[in-house]
Formats: sequence, structure tokens, C-alpha cells
Amino acid sequence: MSEKGKELYEKVKKNINTLQTDGTLEKKFGDFWKFACTIKTRQHDMRYLYEDTSREFVERYRERLIKMREEFVENMQDYVKRCIDIMTKNNMKVLYAKTNEEAQQFFMEELGGSKVIYKSKSVEAKDIGIIDFLEKNDIEIKETDLGDVLVQLFDYKLPSFQVGPGAHFTEKEIADKLKEVYGVELEPKAKDIVEYFRKTYRIELLNKIKISLTSANAISAEDGTIVLGENEGNISLLTRATEKHIVVCGITKIVPTLLDAVLVTKLQSRINNVSFNYISLISGPSNTSDIQGTSVQGMYGAKEVVVILVDDWRTKALEENLLFKEFLKCIGCRTCNYVCTASRAFGNIYASKYGLGSTAIIRDYIHNGIESAVADGLYLCTNCENCYHWCPISLNLGEIMKSMKKEATEKGFCPPPLKEYQDKILKEKNPFK
Repeated sequence: MSEKGKELYEKVKKNINTLQTDGTLEKKFGDFWKFACTIKTRQHDMRYLYEDTSREFVERYRERLIKMREEFVENMQDYVKRCIDIMTKNNMKVLYAKTNEEAQQFFMEELGGSKVIYKSKSVEAKDIGIIDFLEKNDIEIKETDLGDVLVQLFDYKLPSFQVGPGAHFTEKEIADKLKEVYGVELEPKAKDIVEYFRKTYRIELLNKIKISLTSANAISAEDGTIVLGENEGNISLLTRATEKHIVVCGITKIVPTLLDAVLVTKLQSRINNVSFNYISLISGPSNTSDIQGTSVQGMYGAKEVVVILVDDWRTKALEENLLFKEFLKCIGCRTCNYVCTASRAFGNIYASKYGLGSTAIIRDYIHNGIESAVADGLYLCTNCENCYHWCPISLNLGEIMKSMKKEATEKGFCPPPLKEYQDKILKEKNPFK
């Protein structure tokens, strides 16, 4: 084991000790996450809203989804080109960024002199480095998803679940924090907390947004439509009550058809057992032709829609057949975390700055290398393949993690207990004592 390997091993051990210590943020989140995963994986039946269960919905469309993602990856550049062409014709400004750094520069240029950006929940913005970049350039980031608002309110720096980032805060903790920060007395009840933000923050969202940032659940290559799903209504406000709506996402958000885009968005809702009460289809900036048929851009909604499509690692992964090439198929539902043995056991120490679980660790590996992945808890993955059997497109994250472990082991990062296990197998041809 190399010196660097020992250092990484001690870091992970320290994280595990922290996780097991009563009163720590890691312990509190870990306890919450075990409970949340148990509830989510048992909560398949939403027949009070639908005629079928969530898993029945997934199984009905699994083959179509697998075929659709394979088709996209095999013809990725063609779909990207078609998407850019049609979006441009629909009066959207489309910027193709070859790298994250180029995407960040495009974003700053689109901000102009603005020092405030209103954003929705966006894992893509983290992947592309937009959030860190804005903070370094002293741009104020105004979160609008309630979970992210709470994370910002608590100044919570640890990884959290990408779909529900503030779900681990209790009602009492939130009420106490609101009293501390804003001096308001609220009953520690979800309804009262939500009503407070509706009466205060909603007014700001309706009247002060100049530039907004969202990602996309999916984008249709056939007509350039951006599909966004939500339950709070914040995205609807961000994309309408603004001068300029900026969409930033990786090119893998593109799917062949509009029906595919709606299906992916609906599936993300169903498999998470949450209801997207609003699904927006955005095909360009607002406009009107009501004055003698003259088309004018910018009526009541956004005057500009700017789309920054980011390649960065994606084409390279395909062309060079990199170990994470299969990750291009991921639709970003994040629900593999619910069934992941390591995620359930280790909460937010089996994670990276991109969020929880193996998808976040793979993203960290892509951007920051194998040392970062090992520090995130790479070797905590058991390769149980629960993710593979749960995934709506049958993506085997365990195989990607296995390849990453092989690379880490070759570089001397294998933890001592596993190295002893390996040596015993090689020497005695027997893994058992």
C-alpha cells in the first residue's frame, strides 16, 4: 500500500468513526437516510393517483428506455447537432461548450453585469462547476427549491440527497433556525413553514428575477423542447417571471423525441414516488403575433432563452471507450441510492460534493481522479448490484465502480484488510480462514 493509499484509508476510517459518533451531522443524516431508504423502497404503490404501481410503470417502459438510451449514445453527436439546429430556429440562443471551463465562461458572459442569479435544483450545475464558479466570482446564488433554500439557510456543507436536499432537517430545527435568522415565531409544522415562505419569498420570485438558471429533465432532439418537472412551482416562476432563462446541462440530457423527453421526466417522478404537479415544455422565449401577425419576442414570459450544452467528458468517454462510458446512459433519477447497500450503511460519507452514492462518486472520479473517488468511499461499494436490478435503464453502476477499484488497487490505494484478503486468495487459493 502506498503512502497516499494509507492517507486515504485513514481519511475514510475517520469518516466512518464520525458517522458512528452520536450528535454528529453525519450520524444524524445517516440515521435519517436509513429510514428514508426503507420507506422509499417499500412505497411502490401510488394507485391512489395512478392505475399502476411505480414499479409496474418502470417495467412497462424499461425496454423502450434501454433502447432509447442506447440509440442516443451510439449516435450522440448527430442528436446534439439536430438539437442545436432546431433550438436555434426556435429563437433560442444555443452555446456548445466543449469543456466545463468554457461553459462557465459562457455563463459569465450571459450574466453580463448581474450579481444575482435565481436557480432551481440542479445536479448538472454542480457537475459543470457553475456553482463553485459563481461563488468564486461573488455572484449571489438565490436558491428557490425549498430543500436547497433550507440547505442554504443552515449553511449545510455536507453532501445531501440530490432529489430532496433538505429532507433531513426536522420541523423544529427549521422553525428554530427561522427564528434565529429572521426573528419569526412559527409553529414547528411543515404547513406553517411552507406558508411562511409562500408569503415572503414568493413575492420576490414574482417581481425581482432578472436572470434564472435551471437544468433540464430532458431535451427533445426532434423539436428542441426543454422538459422540466417540478412539484413546488418554483421552476414555473423562474422560467416565466424572468428576463433571461439560462439552461445549463450536459449533452446526455438530450433524447430522440418529445415523447421520450416526457417519458423520462414522468419516470423520474414515478420511480421517486413523488408527483410532478407541473411539467413545463419550453420551446423558446415568450412571443406574440397578435399585432397584425408581426412576431415579437418577449411578451409576458422570458425575453431570452439561452441553452448551454456541455460536452466536457462525454464525447471522450464514448470515443475512447473509457470505463465510465456506460454512465452516458444514466437518466439522473438518483433512486439507485435507495437500494444501495453502501449508501444505506454510510449515508453522506459514501458521497462526494456532487451528492450521495455511486453516481456522485463516479462524477468525482471523472472530474478529479481516482484519489478523490477513494476518499469518497469507493471501496465501501459491495458490488451487490442492487443498483443494476433497480435501475429503469439497467445501468450497472457496480461494474463501473469495480473498474475504478481495479485502477485504485493498481495505484496502491487498496485498503489493508482487502489487500490481506487478496494475498490470502493468491497464496492459499482460499478466501476463508
